[in-house]
Amino acid sequence: MESPDQSAAQLRLQGADDDVARSTSELAALIEALLLVATEPPTVTDLAEAASVTAARIDEAIDVLAGMTDRGWIVQRHGDRLHLATAPRFASEVSAFLGLEREGKLSSAALETLAIVAYQQPVTRSEIEAVRGVDSSGVLATLHARELIEPVSRLAAIGNPFQYGTTVSFLRLFGLASLADLPPLGNFDGTEGVTLLEQAMSGPAASEESSG
Repeated sequence: MESPDQSAAQLRLQGADDDVARSTSELAALIEALLLVATEPPTVTDLAEAASVTAARIDEAIDVLAGMTDRGWIVQRHGDRLHLATAPRFASEVSAFLGLEREGKLSSAALETLAIVAYQQPVTRSEIEAVRGVDSSGVLATLHARELIEPVSRLAAIGNPFQYGTTVSFLRLFGLASLADLPPLGNFDGTEGVTLLEQAMSGPAASEESSG
């Protein structure tokens, strides 16, 4: 009768064999299938365990998926989690097919605030207001209601204020695979920096009108 240690060793050897035998393209197809059926965005570790391969192999396969520009979707990362999202070039057609109406385009104030969060996260409300120069509680509530930002931590200071970060919905809205795809900025410098952020992030989500 095998001991638990012997059984575990055999499973590790079997996993190693699977890792070698499965081609990267086949692994990419498996990851695509797993992401399609996942009810919650899985981590690389989750995918590695499901596929019986190493995390490094999963990263290789994800790179293959990311290079498939003829697909109708993109692989998005948020933190250590991954999911499939509609390719930005098909967003309007998909929305029309599903009968979805945009919840209203982002105002200039919302876009400005969202830009600050995106580039300076994690960031507190007071830090946002220091850049904007006005109370931002209302616009933060709006962005949170639209699931574009969320509290990600608390600052170790008096009152322990929430620090905000962007969400998967933010990536989806702006067609970004990860935060690393945000347009690079040399410096975040007051109103000039905010203007650059608004220009960098303007697009289908940007408001056609300027409002508070």
